[in-house]
Amino acid sequence: MTQEVPVTNILVVEDNPMDVRLLRYSFEREPEWKTRIEVAEDGEQAIERVLSQNQTKPDLVILDLNLPKRDGAEVLRLIRGRVTSQRLPVIVFSSAPEDVIRSRVREANLAAECYVTKPVGIELFSTLAKRFRRCYDDALRSQLKNFDN
Repeated sequence: MTQEVPVTNILVVEDNPMDVRLLRYSFEREPEWKTRIEVAEDGEQAIERVLSQNQTKPDLVILDLNLPKRDGAEVLRLIRGRVTSQRLPVIVFSSAPEDVIRSRVREANLAAECYVTKPVGIELFSTLAKRFRRCYDDALRSQLKNFDN
């Protein structure tokens, strides 16, 4: 009897189609991490997706900060403010340098599991899934540790 590998449902909140394409490419290059990618192109779609009662909830959110309709900080505030999603791992993924990303999120009195600056070259994009996997696994371990205490 073979054991089924769990699928990680990832919500990518990104309005740049090229970045979405490159992220999909990165995840395709990680065959040992089975993922299902869904995309929200703006903050409103992201909020609807996270709050939806009719769809599978994401296990991980990869969130750009600069979004149309509602910015990423507002999306993160909503995620952290709801009991049903406050423990949802979020990776902030922005074109700003990491220290600027952290500062912007901290100024909003929020936190994410990881802060990642978008790479400039395609070859660096191909390694993102590995980095995201480490962030996601660390978040799950942290939640288990806090649950045990």
